[in-house]
Amino acid sequence: MQHILPTHSFDRGRVRDRLRNLVLFALFICLAFSALAQKQITGKVIDAASGDVLAGATVQIKAANQGATTDAEGRYRLSIPADLASPVLIFSFIGYQPLEVAVGNRSVVDVRLSNATNALNEVVVVGYGVQNRRDITTAIGSVRARDIANQPVVSFDNALAARIAGVQVTQTSGAPGAALQVRVRGTGSISAGLDPLYVIDGVPLARDTKFATGSTNTQFPDNPINVLSTINTDDIESIEVLKDASAAAIYGSRGSNGVVLLTTKRGKEGKTTINYDTYAGVQNVSKKLDLLNAYQYATLNAEAKNNAYIDRNPTGKITDPNDVRQRGVGAPSTLIPPQVVPYLSGQSGLTNTDWQDEIFRSAPIQNHTLSISGGNTNVRYFVSGNYLDQRGTVINSGYKRYGARANLDIKSGRLTVGFNLNPSYSYHDLIKAEGPYLADGIIGLAVQMAPIWPVYNPDGTYNFDANGWGYGATSILNPVAIAREVKDKLGQLRLLGNAYAQYDIAAGLSYRLSLGGDINNFQRDYYRPSTVEIRDRKGPSIPTGFSRTQNAINWLMEHTLNYNRSFGKHNVSTLLGFSAQKDRRTATELTATNFPNDLVQTLNAGQVSAGGSDIQEWSLLSYLGRVQYDYAGKYLLSGAIRADASSRFGAANRWGYFPSISAGWNISQESFLKNASWVNDLKIRASYGLTGNFQIPNYGSVSLLNYQNYILGSDVLVSGLAPGNSANDRLKWETTAMFDVGFDANFFRNQLTLTVDYYNANTSNLLLNVPVPRASGFSTELQNIGKVNNQGLEVTLGTQQTFGRFRWNASANIATNQNKVKALGPSGDPIIVSGGVAGAQFITRIGEPIGQYWTMQLDGVFRNQAAVDAYPHTSTTKPGDFKFVDINKDGKIDFSSDRTVTGSYFPKYTFGFNTNLSYADFDLGATIQGTQGNKILNLIRRYIYNSEGNGNQFRGALDRWQSDTNPGSGLVNRANRLATGSNGEISTWHIEDGSFVRIRTLTLGYTLPKALLQRLRLNRARLYVTTQNPFTFTKYSGYNPEVSARPDNALSPGEDYGTYPIARTTSIGLNLSF
Repeated sequence: MQHILPTHSFDRGRVRDRLRNLVLFALFICLAFSALAQKQITGKVIDAASGDVLAGATVQIKAANQGATTDAEGRYRLSIPADLASPVLIFSFIGYQPLEVAVGNRSVVDVRLSNATNALNEVVVVGYGVQNRRDITTAIGSVRARDIANQPVVSFDNALAARIAGVQVTQTSGAPGAALQVRVRGTGSISAGLDPLYVIDGVPLARDTKFATGSTNTQFPDNPINVLSTINTDDIESIEVLKDASAAAIYGSRGSNGVVLLTTKRGKEGKTTINYDTYAGVQNVSKKLDLLNAYQYATLNAEAKNNAYIDRNPTGKITDPNDVRQRGVGAPSTLIPPQVVPYLSGQSGLTNTDWQDEIFRSAPIQNHTLSISGGNTNVRYFVSGNYLDQRGTVINSGYKRYGARANLDIKSGRLTVGFNLNPSYSYHDLIKAEGPYLADGIIGLAVQMAPIWPVYNPDGTYNFDANGWGYGATSILNPVAIAREVKDKLGQLRLLGNAYAQYDIAAGLSYRLSLGGDINNFQRDYYRPSTVEIRDRKGPSIPTGFSRTQNAINWLMEHTLNYNRSFGKHNVSTLLGFSAQKDRRTATELTATNFPNDLVQTLNAGQVSAGGSDIQEWSLLSYLGRVQYDYAGKYLLSGAIRADASSRFGAANRWGYFPSISAGWNISQESFLKNASWVNDLKIRASYGLTGNFQIPNYGSVSLLNYQNYILGSDVLVSGLAPGNSANDRLKWETTAMFDVGFDANFFRNQLTLTVDYYNANTSNLLLNVPVPRASGFSTELQNIGKVNNQGLEVTLGTQQTFGRFRWNASANIATNQNKVKALGPSGDPIIVSGGVAGAQFITRIGEPIGQYWTMQLDGVFRNQAAVDAYPHTSTTKPGDFKFVDINKDGKIDFSSDRTVTGSYFPKYTFGFNTNLSYADFDLGATIQGTQGNKILNLIRRYIYNSEGNGNQFRGALDRWQSDTNPGSGLVNRANRLATGSNGEISTWHIEDGSFVRIRTLTLGYTLPKALLQRLRLNRARLYVTTQNPFTFTKYSGYNPEVSARPDNALSPGEDYGTYPIARTTSIGLNLSF
C-alpha cells in the first residue's frame, strides 16, 4: 500500500481552506443564478389628480411576504421571486384607493393612486390596528391631514367641524386656547362626562386635565382650557372617529361618547425631506352687538326714570325736578341723573364711548412648523418643531405654544422598536371674559356699561364713575381696567408620548409592547391690584392674589398579540391584549390678601387667607380581544370584547364586560353586480355593541370624610371629621347598547360616493342622586338608575370630478339625532335645575330631551289698559308690560305653575359641506357648517334688553312700547327703572333661535409649477390665503350661536351669560418642501 499510495503529511488547515473556498464559490453561483432568476421591478407612484409624488407609499407583492416603500421622489425598487407565476403588485397609501397591478413582462411599473376620500378603499386606523375601509363593518368617520392643513386654528378638534356626519363640534368660546364641545351622536349622560375618548398615537388621554386651572369665581367658574391644543395640527397624519358601539367597544368602559383616534406623521423610506409650513394673519371679532349710542341711552334712561316716578306718583309730572321727586317719592331710581341732562338737550361733542371697541382689538396670529423626515429600510424618523402665537381679540388675552415632536422607528430583523415624543410648553394670558357684570365678566361689563362714561379720566387714570353712581343705577366696573390690570397667567408643561417594541414571532404572528405616558405640570398665578375697584366700593381696593399648581401623571402599559393569516379565500385577523393605566394628580392652591401695595405680587407679600391641597387617583386594568374574518372580501364578520376593572367602580361591580359584533356584505363583489358599470362598490353592514362611560367621580362609590364642627360640652367648638356622602359599593359605569345599520357605496367609476347610517343607542345605569331615608344620615345617594335613548340618521354624499386640468371634489353630510329620557329614578320625577339665575330653569323629564328650557311664555306686551283687564296678569301689570301666557288656564299668572317647555339646545339636524376646486396650479376650498332647530337662552338680555335704563341696551329697545298710540313693535316692554308686571322674569323673551349657517373657511392657493420648482431646488411650494369664519347667517342677536355657558353640564346647556366672541381670521400662508 505504501508503494501504491505515497505517504504525505495530512494538512487539515489546507483542506479546510479548500473546502471553505469551494462552499463560497458554490454559494456565489447559487446567488448569481438566484439573482438572475429574480425579476427586478422599479417604478414611481404619484397622485392621480395632482401629479404629486407619494412618498412612503407601500408596494407589496401579492401572495408573497415581500414589499417596498417609495422614497421621497415616489420611486421604489423590489425583486420578484422567479417561482411566482403572474406576479401582481399591490400599491397602497393612507387616504388613497389601493391598486392591484399585474406585472406581466414589464420591468418598470408606474402607477397613479386616486384620492380615496369617502371611498370604500380608504385605509383607516381602528382601535389597536388598521383596516381597509372596504373591510370595515362599523361606523367610522375619517379626516386626513390634507383636510385640516393650513387652517388658522389652535387645536385639531376645531378643524373637525363640518367634516364628519354625527360629530358635532361646537366652539362655545372664542378665547385663545379655550376648550371646544365635541359630541358624537348626541348626549348620552345626565351627570357623567360627555366628551369622547381621545387616543393619541395609542395613548388614551385623561379628561380631568382640562379642569386643572381651577377657578377664581365659584359661582361663575372659568371655562376649561383645551388640552388638545398642545398637539400641533401640522404633525397630524389622520384622525378617525369611532362612532358606533361596535367600533368603540374595544375601548370598553370609555367608549360610550365615541372615540377619537389621532395618528401623527412618521418617517418614510427615502431621502431626507424638509418641510416648512407657516401662516400669519389678523383676527377681528366676527360680530358686535348693536347697542344704543350715548344720546339714545340718555333718552331711554330719562324715560325709564319718568315712568317709574309717575307709577309711584300719578299726580306728578315728568318735568318735575329731582328735588320735587325726592319729596314726592323719595326713590333714587326716579331721579334724573345730571350726567344725562346734556344729552337730552342734544348738546354735541359729549362722551360717546363704544365700549365694545375699547375691549376688542385686531389681534395677530402666527404659526411656524419646521419638520425633517426620512429614513431607509431599517430606520425611519420624523422630527418637528412648532411655534404658535395667538393674541386674543379681547385685550390682554392670548395663547402661546412651543412644541416639538420626535417619532422614530428602527427595524432589525424581526424586531422593530420606536417611540413618539411630544414635549410642549403652553402659556395662557387669561382674562375673565365670560360671565355677567356681577362676576366681573369683561364682555358683560362692556355691553352693559353706559356709553356716557369715558374709559380714562383727564389725568390718565381709569374712570370708575359708573361704580357707585347712585340714582338707583347698578354699579358697573370699568372693563378696560379689569382686562388690562388684572394679571392671570397659566403655564402648562407637557410631555406626551409612548415607546414600543414589536417582534415578529412567525409569519403573520407578532407581539407588541407599548409604554405610554402623559405628564402635565400647570402653574397659574392671579393678581387683582388695588387700582381696580370693587363693585359698590369706591376708591382703591384690597389686592387679592391666587396661585395654583397641579401635577398630573398618566401612564399606560399594553401587551398585544396579533395574528393575520389567509387560508385560500378565508382571511382571519385576531387580536389579544392586556392593558394597565393609572392616573395620579396632585393640586395645591393658596389665596392671599392685604398686600401692602402692588409692587410685589407674589403671595409672600400678602396674608394667606385660604388654601388647600388635593390628591386624586384612578386606575384601569383591562383584557381585550378581537377577531375579524372575511371570505373572498365578500362576507365580513367581526367580534370584539373588552373587560375593564376600574378603581372608580364599586367593590361589587369592579369588572365590566363590553362585547360587540358586526357583519358586512360586499354585494358589489357578487357575480350579479361585479361587472355593473353604474356601481363600483356596494357594502351593507350592521353592528351591535356595548360600551361604558368611565367619566364618573373617582371616589363616588365610597364614603368620603368631610370636616365638620360640633359642640363639645357646653360651649366648646371642636373640629372633627364625619362622612359627607353615602357609600355605594354597587356603583358602576353607565352602559350604552347601540345598534347600527348602514351601507357604503361608490357609483359611476367612483365619481359618486354615498354612506348612510341609522343608529339606536340606549344608555342605562345613568348616575343620579336618588333620595334615601333620612335614617341613613344622608338625604341622597349616587345610584345607577336612569336611562336615555339617542337615535338618528347620518348621510354623507361625495363626488370627485376631473375635466382636463379642472378638478373638483366635494362632500356633504347631514345628521339628525333625537334625544329622549326613558327613566329617572324610582318615582320618575323630573329634574329641574337653575342656570345663571334662579329663574332660568331647565327641565329633564321622561319622554323628552335632556335639559330643555323651562320658562314662562310671552305673547307680546299689553297694548292698553283694556288688554290688561281682559287677560290674567300680575298685580302690578300696566300697559306696555309683558303679557305672560296662562299656561294652565286657571285665570291667574303663577311663575311656578305656568312654566312650560320653551325650547331645547339640541338641534333638529346638523350639516356640513366641504369642497375643493383646482385648475392647473390654482386651488379654491371652502367649508360650511350649520345647525337647525336649536334654541339659546340669551340670559344677557336680562340686563341689556330690559328697558330699565340701568345699563346700555340693544338697539331694538328703540321699538319699545311708549303709549297706547305708540306701542312700538308690540314685542318690547316699556321703559321703567322700577319695572312693573314682573318684566324681568325669565321667559321666551330671553330665548332665541340658535340656527345658523357658517362659512368656516375659504382658501385660495397657488402651487408653483414644477419647472420653477426645479430651478429653485424645491420639491413643492404653495402660497395661500385663508379666511376663517368670514360669514355667519343667523337670527341670533348674541355674539355666537354656538354659545353654552356650561358645556360640560348636560342638565343646563345652551345659556349665554356673556361669552367671548369667535374671531374672523384672515391669514397668508406658505408651504415649502425641500
